[in-house]
Amino acid sequence: MILEKKISFIHAADLHLDSPFNGLSDINQELFQEIRQSTFTALQNLVNTAIKKKVDFVLLVGDLFDNEKQSLKAQISLRNAFEELQRHHIEVYLSYGNHDYIEGNIYPITYPENVHVFPDEQVRTFIYEKDNNPLAQIYGFSYERRSLTDKKVKEFKNVNPHIPYHIAMLHGSIESNTEHDTYAPFRLGDLIEKDMDYWALGHIHKREILKENPYIVYPGNTQGRNRKEIGAKGCYYVELMEGNETLEFIPLHAILYSQVTVDITNCEAIHQVEQVIIEQLKDIDAGSPQLLDMKIYSNKNNIFEWKNDNLIEDLLEIINESLSQ
Repeated sequence: MILEKKISFIHAADLHLDSPFNGLSDINQELFQEIRQSTFTALQNLVNTAIKKKVDFVLLVGDLFDNEKQSLKAQISLRNAFEELQRHHIEVYLSYGNHDYIEGNIYPITYPENVHVFPDEQVRTFIYEKDNNPLAQIYGFSYERRSLTDKKVKEFKNVNPHIPYHIAMLHGSIESNTEHDTYAPFRLGDLIEKDMDYWALGHIHKREILKENPYIVYPGNTQGRNRKEIGAKGCYYVELMEGNETLEFIPLHAILYSQVTVDITNCEAIHQVEQVIIEQLKDIDAGSPQLLDMKIYSNKNNIFEWKNDNLIEDLLEIINESLSQ
């Protein structure tokens, strides 16, 4: 009998369960609660995807929670998700990041046996076995404190070349990245030098494949939380076979953040603005609920008059009410 050396997994990060969604206080309460629930809906979508794809395991690379004081709702929701994965014989490997660092969680909850947690800042390993055969060695660490500026990549070492696949989990950022707080910094060359088959990254909310062969991947977060986090959010479905690697991005978001720009230069009266906006919104794909960041511009001065008289604000309120469903 020849063992097929193939594994499949979900790579996700930055779930930010229980995110407060600041800056949305002007939205009606019912809609705001739906938005607050979106990170939990994305989690359930992740579980459903893992089960549908029949993956071997799930990697969760830091910032599962939005802050160190994890709500009971968030912890129980995650535990329930893990229990559902356990019923389908799917393992989970998770690390904590700068938002949900270990020292901040004084009331940790017990997860089921299929969950393997990297317990501290030392790079450690777990071995994934299928039919009693070791197929993958998974490397990672968790943040014990909020700020971790050590170059953790130095501690990653392929410790067992006889195991077919070596997967590294790293919640951190490239040294030269100036857009985010730099934690566990690394250079791309540092990762390439290591004998790994896949680098599962976390921390940056914009998904990006930094390199192929080996794949070095940021999946982004699973649910956008503000107007800067636009576009589809989700995870990567990964298959590793000897000599062959495949990646597939799978959206998980419950609500999509989008941007739209409307030119109202040709509008002579305020009621014409409504017609132009409604007409342009008809072209937007309504496959999932969306929060739109709308920019309105004109080459005429009447836009300033309408704005100063609060007519633009009133108009957007009318449009929001008509499109809220």
